[in-house]
Amino acid sequence: MTRRPSRLEAWPRPFDPHVELDWGDPIVNRRLLREHLDQTHDGASRRLRVIDKQVRRLLRLLPRPPAHVLDAACGPGLYSVRLAAAGHHVTALDVGPAVVAHARRLARQDGVDGLVDARVADLRDLADVTEYDAAVLIYHVLEAFPRRDQPAVLRRLASSLRDGAPLIVEMRLRPDQPDGRVSSWEVVRGSLLSDRRHLLLVETVHDRSANTYVLRETAVFDDGSTAVQQTSSALTRLGALPSLFARGGFAVDAIYDGWTRFRATDLSDTVLVVARRRHRLAMVPPVS
Repeated sequence: MTRRPSRLEAWPRPFDPHVELDWGDPIVNRRLLREHLDQTHDGASRRLRVIDKQVRRLLRLLPRPPAHVLDAACGPGLYSVRLAAAGHHVTALDVGPAVVAHARRLARQDGVDGLVDARVADLRDLADVTEYDAAVLIYHVLEAFPRRDQPAVLRRLASSLRDGAPLIVEMRLRPDQPDGRVSSWEVVRGSLLSDRRHLLLVETVHDRSANTYVLRETAVFDDGSTAVQQTSSALTRLGALPSLFARGGFAVDAIYDGWTRFRATDLSDTVLVVARRRHRLAMVPPVS
């Protein structure tokens, strides 16, 4: 969105609707695909060697193939095609048309297009009647929803799973910076804001008391025009995870320290939550 820097709030407001990134915008999503596929960083997607290692871990946590797995917020399908290559049937959903189109191309290229069904879909209004054997939500996607919306997103996923099916969710307990603001700038050939050369101003703000994290980017062009966008995260503390998942219709089996086999602690930065879809009868409140 175009906005003069002087009109911006001094401190970014989490989930500000005026500047929050629209993941489904076709132009933004095309630029985001470029970042997903960039092998110089672990930004939008990890580098392939990291993904290969993480998929090996997923295969130990998922049911044995062939199972029908839901890859929610699949991005460009880098996990989906690897799960399919291991023998799973994968439904890959994402709100971005460019990344979904790439997932389809990648599945054809790898010869698993018969096992990967990639579609455009929003997790907030997911209405899939399929009962999947498992689901994965990788790379801190849940925190990108406001805290009040997170249980509803989990309930949508629960409604697509059979009773007892596992959901594997990667989450952050904290960002990799201390409380407060960190700012930087650089001249770039392009970014999510534009394909033109511009000065990119980056601010990241971690509010420990509210447990939120905001990344705000402002592009300044040669003609003096500007554009701004931000991405917000509503983080969850370790002790609150079982309650969050219970409100979403799940019982937590285990919480691992990142992608390791060790259990998470309060010192963990990221966690891998393995939860199971509670039986439907157990989710119905008793009649008083």
